[in-house]
Amino acid sequence: MRLHHAHSWDVTPTEAVAVQRRLCGTVVTTDDLPAVQWIAGVDVGFEQNGAVTRAAVAVLRFPELVPEESVVARRPTAFPYIPGLLSFREVPAVLDALSQLR
Repeated sequence: MRLHHAHSWDVTPTEAVAVQRRLCGTVVTTDDLPAVQWIAGVDVGFEQNGAVTRAAVAVLRFPELVPEESVVARRPTAFPYIPGLLSFREVPAVLDALSQLR
């Protein structure tokens, strides 16, 4: 799977707030998707007292909901826990997992 990154994930909390403010105007609120063929569930957890971020992705064929693929990625946790900025803590591991998908 090829991913596009709109910004760096290696930022300070102040920079993270600026990234969110810059990107908030680009949110798409309309449904312009083609026919859906797959859906994915994503979950993030932490290991070793928060030192390691773990992301899991499960892909299912739609509408049958037949499992197609699942992956898990782990990486050192690099961003502190700050409510409102959780994507900067969790998404790097999610992106690692997504990049493993066929």
